[in-house]
Amino acid sequence: MKNLILYFTGTGNSLMVAKTIAEHLGETETVHISRMQNSNLDGDLERLGLVFPVYWGGLPLTLLNSLPMLKGLRPSYSFSVATHAGGPGKVLPQLKAELQKYGLVLNAGICLEMPSNYIIGYDAPSNASIQADLANADSVLQGFVERIRLMEAYQPKSAFPSFSGTSASYQNFITSVNQSDVKFSVDEKCTECGLCESVCPAQNIELNEGRPTWFHKCEQCLACINWCPEAAIQFGSQTARYGRYTNPRISVEEMKL
Repeated sequence: MKNLILYFTGTGNSLMVAKTIAEHLGETETVHISRMQNSNLDGDLERLGLVFPVYWGGLPLTLLNSLPMLKGLRPSYSFSVATHAGGPGKVLPQLKAELQKYGLVLNAGICLEMPSNYIIGYDAPSNASIQADLANADSVLQGFVERIRLMEAYQPKSAFPSFSGTSASYQNFITSVNQSDVKFSVDEKCTECGLCESVCPAQNIELNEGRPTWFHKCEQCLACINWCPEAAIQFGSQTARYGRYTNPRISVEEMKL
């Protein structure tokens, strides 16, 4: 294996980015972080990539907890793309500091704005907004992929501000996120298709008499609520009136784990 990209995704944004980079590089394997334990992560690589969404200005908890598994890798070059829909915070400096604990160097990274999937907070983006964000992402990725191909060091100040630790809001998020699934429910539109169970990267959902039950290992990736074909899953009381978002370039089959 020449290049490896590890990604975490709930609604397909980071998978789209990982696929785009892999297609341009060639000889690249893409692996969902939840499948890392089933992969051989020891040995030399030319390039190691990490692609993931920003959560409250920081790393997703599942990625943070999975980084120790990378200590057996010896890439010549490491890069990252942090997808976000608001502010990226100091996520790349955080990643850089965490990787150093395991003897890894982050050579290059960008923060890439993508359509928002955070429908537990506000409505889904319009189609026009989605297409504009994806067109901009294509343009940014084109330049970044060339830097990756040439293995150039690239740490722009806009993506790598000074880092002295994560924020209090981020710490509050990661300490409570696993339990946040208590706000999920399923309504009468549920057809018992089981898709929510198969797309959950945390393996946090099991069907009970055909309907989903959550087991408090939630990562708040929002795969279940956004991929439900009937919009039958709700989070609290507000999502019933909101739309849903999944990346239009990613199929539901690619999301099943």
